[in-house]
Amino acid sequence: MSETVEATMPENKPWFWVPVHAATMRRILGIMGIDPEADNSAYRLLDFGCGAGRYLSCFADYFSPVNLYGVDTDPAALENVRKLGFQGLILNPEKAALPFEDAQFDFVFSSNVIEHIPRPIYLQYLAEIHRVLKPGGVFAVGAPNYPFKRVYDMFKVLKQKTPEERRYYLFDDPTHCNKASVLRVEKDLARYFEQIHLMPSAILGQKKFRFLRKPEVQYRLRVLGDKFFGVCRKPLG
Repeated sequence: MSETVEATMPENKPWFWVPVHAATMRRILGIMGIDPEADNSAYRLLDFGCGAGRYLSCFADYFSPVNLYGVDTDPAALENVRKLGFQGLILNPEKAALPFEDAQFDFVFSSNVIEHIPRPIYLQYLAEIHRVLKPGGVFAVGAPNYPFKRVYDMFKVLKQKTPEERRYYLFDDPTHCNKASVLRVEKDLARYFEQIHLMPSAILGQKKFRFLRKPEVQYRLRVLGDKFFGVCRKPLG
């Protein structure tokens, strides 16, 4: 971990800088329709809300680093992104605009970001993400699934050993100002995208019962997940 990352790590969110597990990354690639064994060097990807670049570092194993871009509102985090060899650009938190020309990217990726953006600005960013994607480009997005997130939080409180850990899950993150459900986000995406399919990243009993792993079953039960992740596609026309 670099000095920049250590200096900017939120004290109340130690998990924020934990490296992405290789198995998790391969699942993400699969959902995005990216073949990890293929030559993906020509693809361009934007990480919307990239932080210090932990996901970009994983995508660099499959993409050419020069084609990996990140945008964020944190200058210190972006400094670390640039040190890692990626293109890091600052966002103006008061203006929902992406600093790119139209149709620049094959993929836009965003994990646990949209819940921190006020809803009116978030909706403007969806239009911007649509704008910078190439026709047929993929937008991959994941976020907490309200209100089920809070139900899971209450179960997590019971598993914690210290008052600080219990307090973390008991009180919802105050920066979660856009508390959207997976169903609402699907409707929001439908304004600009097609082939929308957001799946739960955690479902009760998923590891125990094989039939719950089937895509059609997961789709019907998607509202039960405490988080969601999935993809949509910009129309070709």
